[in-house]
Amino acid sequence: MNAHQRALVKSTFEQMRPIPKGTGLKFYSRLFELDPALRPLFGDNLENQSAMFVTVLQGAVLGLVEEGFVPAGVRELGGRHERYRVEEPFYATFGEALLWTLGQLLGERFTPEVREAWSDAYETIAAAMKQSAAEARKARAAGKRGGPVFSDSPKPALP
Repeated sequence: MNAHQRALVKSTFEQMRPIPKGTGLKFYSRLFELDPALRPLFGDNLENQSAMFVTVLQGAVLGLVEEGFVPAGVRELGGRHERYRVEEPFYATFGEALLWTLGQLLGERFTPEVREAWSDAYETIAAAMKQSAAEARKARAAGKRGGPVFSDSPKPALP
C-alpha cells in the first residue's frame, strides 16, 4: 500500500463522515448473507458490535501513517479473534463485506482505484491480525499465560 492509496483511503473515509447510523448493521447483515456460519461468532448484541466495528474501522484508517504500519490496537484484535476461533477464510469474507459496505456508502465515488486502495488497506490490516492470531495460538499451545491470550474480551469487531 503506497502513500497515494493511504491518502485515498483517508479521504474517502472523511467523505463518509459522519458515518451514518446503521452502517455497522448493514455491514454485518452483508457478512451473514455471505456466510451465515459466521453469525454465532458475534453474540446477540449486534448494535454494540456494529458500534465497535465503526470505531475500529476509524482507528485503522487513522493509523495508516506509513507503508505496512497497523496500529497496535488493531493488530491485537487478531489475538482476541483467535480466542473465538476465527479461521483464516473468515478474513476474506469479512473483506468482501467491508468492500461491499464501502461501495454502498460511497456510491459512484467508490471507483476501481478507491476499491483497490481499500482492498490493499484491508489486506495490510488482515495480515497483521492473522500474525497476532498465530502468535496467540502459539502461546496458547505452549500454555503461556498473559500476552495475546484473552479470557473475557468483547466479541470481535474486525477479523
